Amino acid sequence: MATDLIPRVKGVRDFYPEDWALQKWLGETCIALGAGFGYQEYEGPVMEYMDLYLGKTSEEIVSRQTFTLSGRDERPLVLRPELTPTLARMVAQQEDRLVFPLRWQSYGRFYRYERPQRGRGRSFFQWNIDLLGSDTLHADAEIITIACELFKTLGLSPDQVTVKVNDRQGLECHLIRSFGLRSGQIRPLFAIVDRIDKMPYGKFRVGLAELGLDSEQIDGLVEMLESKDPGFSPRLEQVIRLLERNDVSEYVEPDLKIVRGFDYYTGIVFEAWATHSLRRALFGGGRYDNLTLQVGGRKPVPGVGFAVGDMAITELLKESDLLDHVTSPVADLLVSVFSEDTAEQAASYARLARSRGLAVELGLKPGQRLDRQLKYAHRKGIPFVTIIGPDEVSSKTVLLKNLATGEQTVLPSCNVGKLTELIRRYRQR
Repeated sequence: MATDLIPRVKGVRDFYPEDWALQKWLGETCIALGAGFGYQEYEGPVMEYMDLYLGKTSEEIVSRQTFTLSGRDERPLVLRPELTPTLARMVAQQEDRLVFPLRWQSYGRFYRYERPQRGRGRSFFQWNIDLLGSDTLHADAEIITIACELFKTLGLSPDQVTVKVNDRQGLECHLIRSFGLRSGQIRPLFAIVDRIDKMPYGKFRVGLAELGLDSEQIDGLVEMLESKDPGFSPRLEQVIRLLERNDVSEYVEPDLKIVRGFDYYTGIVFEAWATHSLRRALFGGGRYDNLTLQVGGRKPVPGVGFAVGDMAITELLKESDLLDHVTSPVADLLVSVFSEDTAEQAASYARLARSRGLAVELGLKPGQRLDRQLKYAHRKGIPFVTIIGPDEVSSKTVLLKNLATGEQTVLPSCNVGKLTELIRRYRQR
């Protein structure tokens, strides 16, 4: 009796070899970029106590997007939706031993109970890169510079992506000082501003009115948000000057609507946006100077960083035809097995070739028709096949066949130097 095929869990992905090759390439590209700026790799646990996120991250993530688990100690657990609270906890636990400033990075898997859609899922990979222990604007500029350098490395131009930068704390002070807002209005106001591109303009105004803003305040706020004038914040102006010095300013523009949805941000914040058909935020980050205290640290450790999810950036790279060079590696050589009588010689030759650094598959069916073994290699994309029949065994040779050209070469079986040279030349084409 046939069994129904069990479906994949909604919102997660299967990674077949070609998909996993892309995932590995993206992770290795990010980590290599961070390493070039002196960032060390670290990793945290995939689950944390719910307490770590309460009051320290986005309320929407905690209340609606976490996957919860039941621990034996009855304290609620969650599969990590982000890494910054974990980073803060790790730093707080070792703050007397660590040497600051820290430059740390990580590439791992995260989970959020979101509505699956293009560029967004319930399980995703994310590159996190953070600089802790420096409260200077040079630290903010370095992190934003790395974000821009990521685009350069991936081949994305300023016409395709923009890094929008704002000063959240400076904007808060400006709204209180110049618009007469109360401090208690700022947090819910930022929550509305953070969703401004996801709601009709009329609904945005209604939301502001419900917070107690009058029509004059609303008009002034809308005009200021659309102006993109960084003049309200000397810090923002200084960061932009530093980015010009770092030769990445072509990717950057001030945008007062960028306030970020996480509650722990305290200063400069930014988001990277795709400007073509994808037209959505790719990733974001900013400064968080109080988070280690919120997770039990004894002293404040200033921090700034960002996180890049793999799904949206991959969609943009596909849309921009920038992934053709990423392929799943296959063996360099298939050592066919002519018969049971030659199986030992075939296995010996495969071991010898592997000892020279070649990736080698060995046939698994002695006596299988040679044309089927050649067809298998062709379908897998394996470029070369060796044939070791009775004649080759007696002459201590192998017959090497190039499947692309059909060319055949007789090589000594005891020396794979010529084989290695031919395959190296093939790789360099």
